[in-house]
Amino acid sequence: MARFRLPRPSVPLWVRLGVPIVLIIALAIGLISFLNYYNYEKTYKQLNVSRIIVVARDLRQAIETGLNVGLAPLNNTQLGKDLSIARDHTEGLRFAVVIDESANRLVEVGETTPEQDWKQRLGATGGEAYWLGEGARTYQIGMPYRNSFGVTVGAVVLGYDKASIDRAASAMRLTLVGDWLKAVALLSLMALAGMWWITRRLEHDLTEADAAIGTALSQAPTHELRLPVLGDEIERGIPAFVAQSRAAAAALAATASGGRE
Repeated sequence: MARFRLPRPSVPLWVRLGVPIVLIIALAIGLISFLNYYNYEKTYKQLNVSRIIVVARDLRQAIETGLNVGLAPLNNTQLGKDLSIARDHTEGLRFAVVIDESANRLVEVGETTPEQDWKQRLGATGGEAYWLGEGARTYQIGMPYRNSFGVTVGAVVLGYDKASIDRAASAMRLTLVGDWLKAVALLSLMALAGMWWITRRLEHDLTEADAAIGTALSQAPTHELRLPVLGDEIERGIPAFVAQSRAAAAALAATASGGRE
């Protein structure tokens, strides 16, 4: 009968059960970490947008105040000072530019690349209060300003440092990866230890039952079984199965012998 029996797995039961649980734990914590990182990055960018919008509104108000008294941005000597103060006192602000409706630069503080799509952005704003853009080194906010007739005649564009925001997001990403590794390692050890504790008696009973069933077609004595985890029914059923198997084998052997005679 031994040749009909499947070989027992060499890997312990607690490992076979524990590894899938560990993988599920790792995936679950990984998903939570990814969502936390996504929310952090989104919130951090929104906070920076809100911070720069406050500065842009103050500058827009200064521009529109000058327009209301007939002072164009190009002739507003105070406007350049306001832009310089905004750049110097706003963390991460790289440049501040005032443009007209054709995206010509009227007043500029800081450094920015000449190739920009501000004209298209300004034309596509419609009723929007501002637009969000991005350059090679900066994230940008453009806020249109209007004359006393309510006509959009230009915009103030602020560019703030992209590298500092990306560094903050990268630092958080590394922190979350480190926390994920620590959590997975700790919970994996606990899960494997728990599986070993839970299955150690079950595996003992399965080993005893397998050894008893293996004697079904042999003359080896079957020792008394104690299978508290598998239960009394299986504990009584295995010896009965062994006895019936031996009786059936003896009957087949007798029939075969009678046939040969």
